[in-house]
This record gives sequence, structure tokens and C-alpha cells, in this order.
Amino acid sequence: MRRMGWIAVVTLLSGLGRAQAPTVADYTKLAVQGDYVARDFKFHTGEKLAELHEHYASWGTPHRNAAGEIDNAILVLHGTMGAGINWGSAPKDAKVHPLLGPGGAIDSGEYYVIAPDTIGAGKSSKPSDGLRMKFPRYNLEDIVAAERLLVEHLGVKHVVAVVGASMGGRQTWQWGVQYPEFMDALVPMISSPFANTGRRGVIDFLPEAIIKADPAWKEGNYEKNPDGARLADLTYSIFLRTPTLLRDQLPTRDDTEKWVEGGRGSFGWPDANDFIYMMELSNGFDAWSQIDRIHCPVLIINMAGDNMVPVELHDAEKAAARLKNATYLEVKEEAKYGHGALGRTVTIWGPKLREWLKQVRPSGK
Repeated sequence: MRRMGWIAVVTLLSGLGRAQAPTVADYTKLAVQGDYVARDFKFHTGEKLAELHEHYASWGTPHRNAAGEIDNAILVLHGTMGAGINWGSAPKDAKVHPLLGPGGAIDSGEYYVIAPDTIGAGKSSKPSDGLRMKFPRYNLEDIVAAERLLVEHLGVKHVVAVVGASMGGRQTWQWGVQYPEFMDALVPMISSPFANTGRRGVIDFLPEAIIKADPAWKEGNYEKNPDGARLADLTYSIFLRTPTLLRDQLPTRDDTEKWVEGGRGSFGWPDANDFIYMMELSNGFDAWSQIDRIHCPVLIINMAGDNMVPVELHDAEKAAARLKNATYLEVKEEAKYGHGALGRTVTIWGPKLREWLKQVRPSGK
């Protein structure tokens, strides 16, 4: 999802110690944001981009070990059409950020947290910057390769963990099979290592088909963002919500009509070409077939009631059975929110993630 809500600076108090870390909930204002340019970046298709711009947000202070290497970095990855800075948001009425705040799962007083904008999203390079449908076709392999270049640019050669939600969770699986020695742990959330096939494949295909069927799309050369982008966004949004939630949110036909006419989907009427590329980025993804490459501990977190990653398919259990060291946490609370339950249950799974990271992190770090 794009708007994970709570999700998805060398802190103002850097050097003052964990006990004096900020206790505010909104960490978006505490982030250090920056940009990295990867020159002559080569995509899996063989296409090249002279300058691939990668934007990122970060929190916390790098800690260096006796060898001078940063040993406290955590990479956090956002969902579809999101941005790294979204991880700095917090649930409504929160007094302390549940993840980045003191005592949080990825407390920025302890960890150096890096949150990039993926290719095609946020302030990173994307089709709507000007190339439109001539933008190189990218997939999760390209996204992860670019993220590694960014992380290394920031001086990080190894991370404590890669943590990702939704599309960021798929990235996390991809990180595990693409660069298995680069992290101490993996935390894929509301995601699956299996290819996006069956209903999940349809969920990706339908929005793209809707946009391309709109005559106003003009093969991507539109003057005004076509209405098909709004309808595509709404279609995708249906699967992000459960039947119970939609019934509560749209109790009458008039309410439904207003919702459809207003186009209030999950991504606020995204750029049509950017959305098409986002729907295609999982093409070829299949971490399951390479899962034996993952050697580090893995914590899989999924939500009961999730239409995007249905727990009844038992993908998580199948993955855990093949992994050398895996823990599966299925959160049943707030199930009526489906995919979106992740943000609403952070106080449930967050403390478990914090303790798990402490257990699996190599001693001395």
C-alpha cells in the first residue's frame, strides 16, 4: 500500500544517547532526506538510464565498529506507490513513534534507518518525469540492485536487517535471494515469496488493462492524466479492503456512487504511466524458486483477512518450512482491515519484532 499511515536526520539529538532520543510521534520532520544518482544504470532488460535518481529518508546515527564499518543500519522498504518518508508517520493520537521512537522495534536511537523511494515512486526516477512509456522497464531485481548502490553510497556494506511491507515485503524477499550475504536478518511483511499468479496476478493486470483501454491514454502520450487512472486506482483499492470494511464504509448505493465518482482510491488518482509500471514490476518475481539461497533468520509477518496476501494459501508456512531459521507471526487482530491491518496493529507485532531482532543479531553488535 502507499499510505501505510505510520508507515510507509542524523537526529537532532544525535550523540546524546538513547535515553534522550525524541519522544514525538511524527518522525517525518526528524528525517534527513537526500538523493543519490546512479550513472549509466543498467536494467535487467539491457536498457540503460544515464542518471537514475534515488531519493531516501534516514533516521538515527551510523555506528562504526572497530574496523570502521557501519554495523547498525536497517533498510526499510515501502509499499506500492509509496515513499520512504512515510515510515516517519505514526498512528493518530500516538505520543511516541511505535517503530522509530525510543523502545520501538527499529529505535532510531539504536539503529541507522534508511528508507529509499523505489524506482518509479516518490522522488526517485519514474516514467512521469518525462520519458513516459520510454522509461526502461524495471522489476524487483532492478529495484533491489539500485537500493544496494544507494546503501553502499551511504557507507553501508552490510545491514542488520531488511524490513519491508507489501511491495516492500516482496523487495525484502528479493533482497534475500539476490544478495543473501548482505544482511543479518529479513522481515518481509504482508507479502509472499511466490510469484503474483492466480487472483494476485489478476489484481496487477486489471488496473493496467483499464488504463490502456481508455482512449485518452494515447499509448502513454496523454496531455491530461486519463480517467482510466482513477478507475484503475479504485479497482486496485477494492482488494486492499475487506468485504466487511467496504460494507461499513459504503453502507448504501449512494455512498458507493459517491466513492466511485470521487475517485478516492488508495493512491489519489496516480499518474497513469507510473501506475502501469508499478503493476508490471513484479513480472518474473519468484523468490520461492530461489528460497534456498536465504541463510539468515527470517521473520514473516502477515495479517489475517488480507485479500492481497491471503493467509489461507499458506504461503508463509510453506516458506518457513524451507527456510533454515524462520518465524511466522500471523496477526489476527483488526482483521476487517485486511492488508491495512499492518499499520493498525503495530503495537502488537512491533514489540515482537524488537525482541526478535535482538535475539538474531550477531553478538557484539
